[in-house]
Amino acid sequence: MGKNNRHWRKKPQRPTSDYQPPYSEDILNMSVEGLNLSQETLEILKKGGVLTVGNIVSRRRNDMFKVQNFNKKRLFELTNAISPLGVDFRPAEPSPEGKTEQGAPRQGEKDRGQNRQRDRENTGGQNDRRREEKEDRRQESARDDRREERKNFSPRAEERKQGHDDRRDKQQQGGKAKQNNAVDFSKIFPRERLVHSPRIEPEKDIYTKFQRAGKWGFKDQSGREVIPPIYTEALAFKEDMAAVEMNGLFGYINRENVLVIPYKYDTAGSFSEGWANVSLGEKCGYVDQTGKETVPFIYDAATPFTGEGYGRVKKDGRWGNIRKDGEVSWQ
Repeated sequence: MGKNNRHWRKKPQRPTSDYQPPYSEDILNMSVEGLNLSQETLEILKKGGVLTVGNIVSRRRNDMFKVQNFNKKRLFELTNAISPLGVDFRPAEPSPEGKTEQGAPRQGEKDRGQNRQRDRENTGGQNDRRREEKEDRRQESARDDRREERKNFSPRAEERKQGHDDRRDKQQQGGKAKQNNAVDFSKIFPRERLVHSPRIEPEKDIYTKFQRAGKWGFKDQSGREVIPPIYTEALAFKEDMAAVEMNGLFGYINRENVLVIPYKYDTAGSFSEGWANVSLGEKCGYVDQTGKETVPFIYDAATPFTGEGYGRVKKDGRWGNIRKDGEVSWQ
């Protein structure tokens, strides 16, 4: 199954907290799409409601693991992506038990350590005597072992040891002979050398997104503003249509900034093969470029079409491939 670089958009949701990141509004309102992240990481962040840099730096580092499917590899990638902006995650705070998140010792543990030090100083003489007695016992045991070895030594024991060494040498020689006689199947059934396919970069559209004062618009390749920044959220143009958000709902505009499909969807994906995945409430379906419902809103999740004639839908905990005729191959 091919990877798809189209994804969902959700409204930004910052964690409820009194913490205010000490960075400018321009940086806090910057979309995660402006970071150097992989498409998989972008999709995970957006599905988890992490859409801006402000959503990231309002969280502590460990809070990112609360985002579904976010792991240590994603955290390392995200940290490297936000570092050039001069921002960082919310600082760690001491826990109520008196132990910081970095693992500083509690006061009680420090007191116990000091008590153990005093005990060692008070019992120093006793410990010296114990060490001397222990060393005497060790030396006596070593002498007993040497006497036992001399008593048990005999020519027959030496012969048995020599015989064991001879058998071991023969086994090692036999193993080497088998290795020398082994058949090299790579010469009988040669395989072609594995050549990795070059990475295919996503095709850039003639319009690119830009943000101003927290709103999104589009510029052409010369940098000229062609669609003013009036939208709360916007997806890149696909098949000459772009999903945009206004007043909490998504619709679709064309390149002339004409609203072709009205604002009525809670989430929206990009067009692919003439269809776009959208959601109403908790259910997902598909529409064509006229806004006509092509797949009813009966699925728990849906993805854009892959470009290979099918999309992905989820229902009752199962994923399947859906074709243009509406048939689903469940997995």
